[in-house]
Amino acid sequence: MNSPPPFPLTPLKGDRHTRRTQRTHELLLDTMYQLVLEKDYREITVQDLLDRSGVARSTFYAHFRDKEDLLVAGYEYIGLPRTRVCDISGHPRVVLDISAWLFAATERHAALTTSLFSGASREIVLAHLENILVIQVREHFRKQEIYTQGDLRSELAVRSFVGALLASWQWWIRHDYPCSAQEATEAFDSLLNNGTWPALVIMPEKPW
Repeated sequence: MNSPPPFPLTPLKGDRHTRRTQRTHELLLDTMYQLVLEKDYREITVQDLLDRSGVARSTFYAHFRDKEDLLVAGYEYIGLPRTRVCDISGHPRVVLDISAWLFAATERHAALTTSLFSGASREIVLAHLENILVIQVREHFRKQEIYTQGDLRSELAVRSFVGALLASWQWWIRHDYPCSAQEATEAFDSLLNNGTWPALVIMPEKPW
């Protein structure tokens, strides 16, 4: 039986070239998904992807630099995390629902995630995911005026939030998904993403 595609396929849009590009991306991502279920990500070669998918080498390199570039592109098919408005002490606060984005996507593709994180390739995949989360959270904090470029505390707020999310997420995976994605999201949000952290006002630095 064929494995389901790793990411929800979106309706093909745009001109013929755009549609062809999207079909190629989806075919290669689906192939990557199937191969990851069979062996460690580090053992997968570009030639494996070409042999299984039937895509020409020149076509692959017209779209991706290497297999890691393909892996990163896969996150684009999950979509971007949404925002929601919380009422904090009578004031609206826009919160990035990145925990729901991560836990829900993982739950939909649990077999893929478990396979990626059970082998030696775990650190490679984790590094890419961490970078994506840092970029998303930093940009959101910037829009909400709680991040200042070059400010140590601003960057530490981003890194602390992402670190806590990844630690919780990895625990959830290692323990074979002991609760639903929604329950995991609600537990995490009640601690770190309910609109009260980080503080809206960054405290002034100490004189010493």
